[in-house]
Amino acid sequence: MTSAQQGLLSSIRDNLWGKIEQRSLAIDVLAEAKNQAIIPLVCSDNPEVVHYAVHSIRVLYEQDTLVNLLREAAIPAVILKGTSAAIYYHDPFRRTMGDIDLLVPPEHFDQTLELLLQKGYVCEDDKEGVRHTILLHGGIAIELHRRFSSDGIDVEHYIQHGMEHPMTAEVDGHRFPMLPPLENGLVLLAHVAQHLRNGLGLRQMIDWMMYVHAQLADEFWETAFRSAAADCGLETLAITATRLCQKYLGLPDSITWCDGADDKLVDDLLENLLVTGNFGHVHGTGSSVETVATNIKRTGLFRYLQQQGEHNWKAYQEHKALKPLCWAYQIGRYIHRGLGTGRSSIQLAEDYSRSQARYDLLTRLGID
Repeated sequence: MTSAQQGLLSSIRDNLWGKIEQRSLAIDVLAEAKNQAIIPLVCSDNPEVVHYAVHSIRVLYEQDTLVNLLREAAIPAVILKGTSAAIYYHDPFRRTMGDIDLLVPPEHFDQTLELLLQKGYVCEDDKEGVRHTILLHGGIAIELHRRFSSDGIDVEHYIQHGMEHPMTAEVDGHRFPMLPPLENGLVLLAHVAQHLRNGLGLRQMIDWMMYVHAQLADEFWETAFRSAAADCGLETLAITATRLCQKYLGLPDSITWCDGADDKLVDDLLENLLVTGNFGHVHGTGSSVETVATNIKRTGLFRYLQQQGEHNWKAYQEHKALKPLCWAYQIGRYIHRGLGTGRSSIQLAEDYSRSQARYDLLTRLGID
């Protein structure tokens, strides 16, 4: 761990748990905070904080518009992540906001998409995804989900149950529907698992930590959450991630259900998220090579190419008879995009080495 990374972890502990008042960050620590997209969480005197605050306000007002449209149309919906994670922070505006993740029941997806298009929302691309479609409105991106689960991490049964019993939450006077505590926690945990495969960062881990602190005391873990996490193949990740939060991010030791975590696995998980940064951005052009290599190890070469081709090929979306050729399309796509272009042989070797380490980590966490 570098001195800058140590400084960032120390700053997170100080600012989240009120040990000292905020102070200016050293340049290298600030760079680490920017890589992890958590500047508002660790400093208040940086000019970029104003930008983050303005964006958060815009997201809240855009979310209000979205929620009201669906309420008027009697379409059930919940907000995933975003404000549904921010409510657990002492100050929700310290949590960096991205896009708006909106989940509707699958049977209402087409109706919702048509409604939003009629109201001036614009598709970011001309392809409808399997899980979600990305829309733009007022300069804010909206991910309209028909389902949340992906890539072998399946929490959908719990999510659908939770959608039948939504809660209403509030951030700074802005009200929105969200999943109940059990299901919302599974979403945040699954989000950590999903990004372990392509670039986990401190923002996703801190979301999980603040949820644990607010909701997941020992009794709730033993009576409800543990069995649900185990059912979804996420129990080891929950225990390891929570112990990491205690050891490095200041989560109070009053939570004891993670005491049996493997310390070596905890440290390896921390190393992974410090290296990859927010959504894997730290690695830049090399992260795509690493991610592809990791996924090929997990699923097998042909199966991975076929899955990616089915997801990316617009012609297949319109003509399902092309399915046998999706793997070939994906190979051509990689060639066209120049996967690994500009990387030296040494850098490519490092990418593949990291992919092996990430694959091993996934295996030990039980989510490979």
